[in-house]
Amino acid sequence: MRLPHRPASMAAMAEVSPEVILYVVDAGGGHRATANALVAAAAQHRCRFRLTVKSIRDVVAPLDVGRRLGGHGLEDIYNAMVRRQLTGHLVPLLRAYQWLIRVLRPRLVRMVADDLGRHRPALVLSLFPNLNAVIADGVRLACPDTPFHVLLTDFADFPPHFWMERDAGGVIVATEEAARQAAEMGVPPERVARTTGMVLHPRFYPRATPDRRRRTRRELGLPEDEPVVLVLFGGKGSPEMASLCEALLRHAPQARVVAICGDNPRLLSRVTRLASESCGRLRPLGFTDRVADLMAASDLLLTKPGPGSLAEAFHQQVPVVVCCNAHTIPQERFNVRFVESEGLGVTVDGWADMAAAAARLLRDPAALGALRRNLGRLPENRAVYEVLDFIAAEIDQCAGPRSTAFMNSSSVAPV
Repeated sequence: MRLPHRPASMAAMAEVSPEVILYVVDAGGGHRATANALVAAAAQHRCRFRLTVKSIRDVVAPLDVGRRLGGHGLEDIYNAMVRRQLTGHLVPLLRAYQWLIRVLRPRLVRMVADDLGRHRPALVLSLFPNLNAVIADGVRLACPDTPFHVLLTDFADFPPHFWMERDAGGVIVATEEAARQAAEMGVPPERVARTTGMVLHPRFYPRATPDRRRRTRRELGLPEDEPVVLVLFGGKGSPEMASLCEALLRHAPQARVVAICGDNPRLLSRVTRLASESCGRLRPLGFTDRVADLMAASDLLLTKPGPGSLAEAFHQQVPVVVCCNAHTIPQERFNVRFVESEGLGVTVDGWADMAAAAARLLRDPAALGALRRNLGRLPENRAVYEVLDFIAAEIDQCAGPRSTAFMNSSSVAPV
């Protein structure tokens, strides 16, 4: 079921815009990145509501057991485990965290309700997992007439009690798998909205064009007639990127390599030293907001199977090489299966195999072309605009007769 089409009208703008609360966490970067994308698109199109991004960490800070006992919040612990590849322990940690939420649920609900009572929002949207039953109860307690929805920033759920709960409002999903999971959980069909993809920042519109590709390559000093491999392992980079770049230079001598090291000075220093010996074939970059341009200039992306990077690559129609093993974050394992089943890239068992897999693809134009054709068959991703339309429609429905009519197009168009 697709998201609603509601024509926007400047004349309908109120003197005081309705407030929409977006709850996020900073365990990983995808939740806040999605919120930032929605805020940017809403400002771009002068939406008649205002988005307020709130970290749930600030709302429930007194009950952050990790910070009280060890000086580090649970978000910090999670991010450190991911950076150090201690992710084999994430599932037991997750189940313990969910048990703790059940124990503390009454107090957590009261904190969320107190926070919402200070805002009286027109709509509440959660962009993160695990606490959505708590937030739903907080909404019912503080503002029972306010709609509550969960926007999945993963391709699929990791049940039980992760993203979706049967009685915790509506859900907005990007894949058939997530919609199927919602149905199995007993979420009523009218409370499941489907987007055409994951939410992307407006800077990813319009899609990659030959002119954008040529312009970015000229700026970076990359030849137009040589393949370019982009290496991107999240906003903080990852230590194995240096060894991976070295292997790429060895396995794919015909390619240029662009490595986005993110906010990781030590990694950037290592890759920069390697680049000094690469005869110009390796271009290291630190944190950048030009990922869309860099993908437009690339022929292949080597990345972790995170939903954000994959969604960006799918939209820019760049084939991917990803790995899946015991260290893969549990909720991202479906992403690897999705890449395989849809023929959108190549999967390997570990990062050490990625360079050889990339080299084989670059030597096989027919295989690379088949992956690009499969990417071209994906629906055009307009999710960031569809979600804004959905928010506007929900606010309108609360102000007047409710409608459950969902259509396939969005009134907010990318520019």
